[in-house]
Amino acid sequence: MIKSPAQDTRGHIAAAALEALRTEGFAGATSRAIARIGGFNQALIFYHYGSLENALLAALDLTSEERMKRYRAALEGASTLEELATVARRIYDEDRESGHVAVVSQLVAGSLARPELARGVMERVEPWVDFCEDAIRKTVAGSPFERSLPIRELAYGLVSYYLGANLLTHLGGSAQTEALFERAELLAPALAAFLHT
Repeated sequence: MIKSPAQDTRGHIAAAALEALRTEGFAGATSRAIARIGGFNQALIFYHYGSLENALLAALDLTSEERMKRYRAALEGASTLEELATVARRIYDEDRESGHVAVVSQLVAGSLARPELARGVMERVEPWVDFCEDAIRKTVAGSPFERSLPIRELAYGLVSYYLGANLLTHLGGSAQTEALFERAELLAPALAAFLHT
């Protein structure tokens, strides 16, 4: 499918907004900074997105779509709880190195004072809850707990944990987050045995 010039421009603006969030943080991701990074007139942001918040949400969409593809591919390759724990740690490390963690952290923090942005961020959390729900269902399939666990609530809990870990990592808590992933990998075999007894 061939993109129209407007789609190309919107994509270019979203990519520049993403880079601004990665490098300048939420406070520095102004329309002026985005335009400078992208090499275009800042009026284009408002023409194509209507507001700075919408452009920043488009940046979140851009990084989330990319990361979701990676997560789905990684999940397909994992069939045991042990493999899922290892994959979770690997993709979290990738998220941190790619700047995805910083972007999510910046937008969550920035949305505290902007209700419209907060609503947009929350809407974008739902696909991640769906993804976690699928992962949990895959993990407990065939176990005695398959029908009794509150899977949607657990999925929401995982997403909440991940957002919290993002924020704490951004604040300098990466060592503790790494320790939690190590602990999860160590406990995965025992948990897998428990789920399938």
